[in-house]
Amino acid sequence: MSRFFTVGKYRAHSRKDQRFQIPRLSLVLDTHRFETYDWSLGGFRIDDFPGRPPVGDTVTISELSYSPDAKVAVNCKATVTRIVLGKNQVAFAFNKMDEAAFKFLENASMHRLALLAGHDSD
Repeated sequence: MSRFFTVGKYRAHSRKDQRFQIPRLSLVLDTHRFETYDWSLGGFRIDDFPGRPPVGDTVTISELSYSPDAKVAVNCKATVTRIVLGKNQVAFAFNKMDEAAFKFLENASMHRLALLAGHDSD
């Protein structure tokens, strides 16, 4: 059985993938659109939502985007791994990621580096 836990401000969560705040990703979880607080190739964190699945449940991600021109349809699964107490946030770990999602997140990482370097094409 997998171990899942709630993390508050006094206990950090260890992860192998560094999470990024920019570019801010938008994703469609089941039928709801959310903006991420942070993300990585390993997972993401979003605002809590009414009727959210409990820790351990799996949700489907059907779309990822970070701008109107950078959007992709995907077929991914993510598991609720923790609830961040006091911040009203839910963290997810990818447990199935298709090739389109992997490539999109790699490109978003490169876009992040361009933003940080001040070479945005806007």
